[in-house]
Amino acid sequence: MRIVMALAAGVLGYCYYRGRNAKSTHAAVKDELRRWEDEGGNVPSVATPSPNPLPESSQPYQDPVMRH
Repeated sequence: MRIVMALAAGVLGYCYYRGRNAKSTHAAVKDELRRWEDEGGNVPSVATPSPNPLPESSQPYQDPVMRH
């Protein structure tokens, strides 16, 4: 009976330990994210141009040198 009680106490202690570790890790990640967002996050300091896509023709490419 004592072994079962010791085993149960060990399992509960381990679960408590893992829970506290996960909670502290989560808090650290949240703190890092909040600090990163306060510094500007993913906003570039210089405006970056976006490439404008060129419309493709529905006609096949016609090389003036090639003849049928």
